Amino acid sequence: MELLSKGGIFVYLILVFSIFSMGIFIEKLWSLRASKIIPDNFIIALEGLLRNRDFEKSLELCRKDNSSIARIMLVAINNIGKDTETIKGLLESAGKEEIIRLSRFEEGISAVAATTPLLGLLGTVFGIIKAFNVIAAGGIGNPSLLANGISEALSATAAGLGAAVISYIAYKYIDGKVTKISVALSGAAGRILSILPPRDTDSF
Repeated sequence: MELLSKGGIFVYLILVFSIFSMGIFIEKLWSLRASKIIPDNFIIALEGLLRNRDFEKSLELCRKDNSSIARIMLVAINNIGKDTETIKGLLESAGKEEIIRLSRFEEGISAVAATTPLLGLLGTVFGIIKAFNVIAAGGIGNPSLLANGISEALSATAAGLGAAVISYIAYKYIDGKVTKISVALSGAAGRILSILPPRDTDSF
């Protein structure tokens, strides 16, 4: 609170940006859970159905499940009978769409990391201007007035850098998590793809 009171409006703006950034971070932590993206029970059930060539129930399972892997595998099952390379291409496209979906709002954290130091710098400039105005008005004899301007400048700098560091770490963590999920989705899709019947199989 002392930092807020000394830093002026720019520190308040930095605080708002930081809350926005942390809100996105918490939402991504919740939405990027493995159980929501590649649930083990779904993979086991789908593998069993495909090995038994029960494609109708496989489609039904994929349509009812709201996970990323279910949406990807729905594309594959809907295209059973096509050559493997075609299905792989369709899976890659579906996978990219899912990664885009999982990455949404992620750039918001990056934007906060890039913007808050600039807000801190702007607050620093205004604080220094205030300090020089005090000097210009002959307030050099009153150290408390001069100190207020300098304190505002330093508080804005500290707040901006602190918010930027936290937001950047949060962004890199989420970005790394999305990358790991991308690899896991690819592996799960490949595992299921290996069970799909060959082109000349009467699928339905």
